[in-house]
Amino acid sequence: MTVRAGGRKWLVRDVDPDARARVFCFPVAGTGASAYRDWPTRTGDIEICPVQLPGRENRIGSPAHTSMEEFAKDAADALQPYLDKPFGLFGHCFGARLSYGLAVELAARGGPVPRQIFASSCLAPHRGGYFGGGRLGPFTPETTDEEYMEELRHGCEQRGEPAPPDELLALSIQVLRADIALTCGYQPSGAGSTPLDVTTVSWTGDTHVRPDEMDEWSAYGNVHHILLTGDDYTHRSAPADLLQVIADGLPE
Repeated sequence: MTVRAGGRKWLVRDVDPDARARVFCFPVAGTGASAYRDWPTRTGDIEICPVQLPGRENRIGSPAHTSMEEFAKDAADALQPYLDKPFGLFGHCFGARLSYGLAVELAARGGPVPRQIFASSCLAPHRGGYFGGGRLGPFTPETTDEEYMEELRHGCEQRGEPAPPDELLALSIQVLRADIALTCGYQPSGAGSTPLDVTTVSWTGDTHVRPDEMDEWSAYGNVHHILLTGDDYTHRSAPADLLQVIADGLPE
């Protein structure tokens, strides 16, 4: 990925003016836009736009967001110039909650709003806060550093990747803690108060969010539920059936 120059820090590639539509992709907690390094730049005539959040990777020097409201306002400001095409928002777990928070902010501003939110392996917005279950995948605000370390190593093992040195894992834990605090501190004003078009994506081998738990998204608007074959990490490889779900959700 080529980092964008100047103040355009939120996107890692220049947008394609000839794309028919765009899907902005938000990362899993503790990661950055490189989580989408194996995704294509386009699926058909839909442009894939990985979003880089502050406080990680090439934006490690920028303060991370501490609340959903703060994130949503900054993201809406930064991405506004690129919402001139039909667009969707994709996120897995933490990224899906960010997508929802941003969509609510865009709607409050009078639009434009996403044609579709693609929420992969994520509890409904009211379930992620301290009073709604208080977990994000395997993590909670009470997760210890040792538990974080163990889960991160386990994730590397599942993906067939070598675990980074402990000092790098410790940096990842700092980012994770900020992300977990952000999402668990968020409680939406009410299910369905901002009706949206949502496609939920569940995975047959997901060990953290069961497909039936995704049903609670139905209170948030016009919702379609999709079950795909895969596990917690399958989305990272941009499988063809997931890309087809995105294409189906952003029709011409």
